[in-house]
Amino acid sequence: MNPPKKNTNEILYKLELSDDDKDDIILIAIKSNMPDYKIAYHLNRHLNIKFCKVIPEISVEDKGTSYFRSFKYEDEKNYLVWRLFENKSCYTENINHGTLALFEKNEEALGTTNYLIPEWRTIDYFLLIENTDFLFDTESLLERIQNIPNISTQFEVAIDSLNIKSQKNLIF
Repeated sequence: MNPPKKNTNEILYKLELSDDDKDDIILIAIKSNMPDYKIAYHLNRHLNIKFCKVIPEISVEDKGTSYFRSFKYEDEKNYLVWRLFENKSCYTENINHGTLALFEKNEEALGTTNYLIPEWRTIDYFLLIENTDFLFDTESLLERIQNIPNISTQFEVAIDSLNIKSQKNLIF
């Protein structure tokens, strides 16, 4: 006597894997008149983190190479990566490496301001926190940032609201 055959086409459990990397990233916009090193210092004091300057700077090529200063802190205890970077760059290295006459101006390289995230031209800095989970308290973080002097505005920016070019600029 043969045992009855089991139907191997039955699905007992169905697991769905969501591979959405945007869920574990928080982007906070910060508007302040302080220089980048002072913002990093105040964030270190108020958030109990330890930003260090990143060398080389973030570079973006568009009608020349723009450089954006940034700071990074790796929280090994909570497996978080914190990044602070400026949105505005007034320094641009021109792609045209030709020689200029003594008093000839290069209009493309002089006086240009470039933005890492052009949709938010009025924002001075962004704070990017990677590897967050549902327990991460963004509201508490925003309240602590609000207590820092000379920060006029801070709010969370939805990554999905940025265009594709800006999202690519956030990949370091």
